[in-house]
Amino acid sequence: MSEDADRLDASRDQLNKDKQTLSDNQRDSNQAAQATQKPLRTVNLTSAIENPPRAEQQLPADLVAPKPQVNTLGQTIGKFVNVTA
Repeated sequence: MSEDADRLDASRDQLNKDKQTLSDNQRDSNQAAQATQKPLRTVNLTSAIENPPRAEQQLPADLVAPKPQVNTLGQTIGKFVNVTA
């Protein structure tokens, strides 16, 4: 008879632990659901992209064409080579 009483007590203890775990899980689930239901902050896309004036825009150095070299006569070197060749 005492074995049955011990098993009944153990079952009740386990039931109380399971109820507590279920309650905790339901509370966490409700909190997560409420967090996802809050509206997200809207983003203003017009101010998200910065567009500086054209005068301030610059290409990276590797994309900029080199300036032509000028000889003492004021001719560009490429033109001088083409004329004399």
